[in-house]
Amino acid sequence: MINFIICDDNKYVRDINEKVISKIAMPYDFNYNIYTFEKYSVKLKNLINTPSDINIYILDLELPNKSGIDIAKEIRKVDWDSIIIILTSHEELELTLLKQKLLILDFISKFDNYEERLTDTINMVIGKLNNKKLISFRCNKEIHHVKLDNIIYVYRDNALEKTTIVTTDDEYPIRESLSEVIKKLDSRFVQTHRACFVNKDKIESVDFKNNIIYFVNDSSTDYLSRNFKKELRELL
Repeated sequence: MINFIICDDNKYVRDINEKVISKIAMPYDFNYNIYTFEKYSVKLKNLINTPSDINIYILDLELPNKSGIDIAKEIRKVDWDSIIIILTSHEELELTLLKQKLLILDFISKFDNYEERLTDTINMVIGKLNNKKLISFRCNKEIHHVKLDNIIYVYRDNALEKTTIVTTDDEYPIRESLSEVIKKLDSRFVQTHRACFVNKDKIESVDFKNNIIYFVNDSSTDYLSRNFKKELRELL
C-alpha cells in the first residue's frame, strides 16, 4: 500500500495535490491512500510512527503549529525510507533547507508551475518505487506493494491451497504458488522447510530442539525441518 500524506493549511492546495495524485495513479495497478491534514496533529503523528510499506509526504513549509521541516525531522527520527516533498513560497530558502540533511526529495514553489512540477516529481517517485526492492501481489482483489525488508517469512498452506506472506504488520494469503513468490525475493530469504522461506535478517533466535524460529517482531514459526537445520545454523 502506498500512502500519500499531505499537510497544508491551504485547502485549495490540498485539493490540487489530491487531484494530481489521483490522476497519476489512475494508469497504475496499485492501491493507495490519501491522507490530508491542515496542520500537525495527533493523527498525523500516529501515521508517522506507524510502520507502513511506502509513505510519500507532501508538506507545506509554513504551517500553523509546526513547520514542514519540523515535521520532516519527526519523520526522520523513525523513518529514512519515506519520500518527503516540501512545498514553499520561498524558493530562496532551498539551500538552507538542504543543509538540514533530511533527504528531502524536492522543494516545489507554489508560484512556479506548481501543478506541473508536482506531477513530474510524483511521476518520478512512482518510477523509482517500481525499481526498488518491492514485491507486488494481489490479495482480496487488491494489488499490494510490500518492501522485501518488511517481510518476515513466506509459507505455503497446502490445506488452504494458499501461500501466505507474513510482514511486520500484516499477513497476506494469496493464490500464487510458493515457488512463484520465491522468484520475487532476494538472497536474504532462506529455506527452513519445504513449505517455508524466512527472512534471515528478521530472525531473533532459533530453538533447534523444538524447531521454532523466533523473529524480531515477537512472532514465530515452527516451519523448521531437519533437512534445513544445518544450513540455518551456519547462517546464524
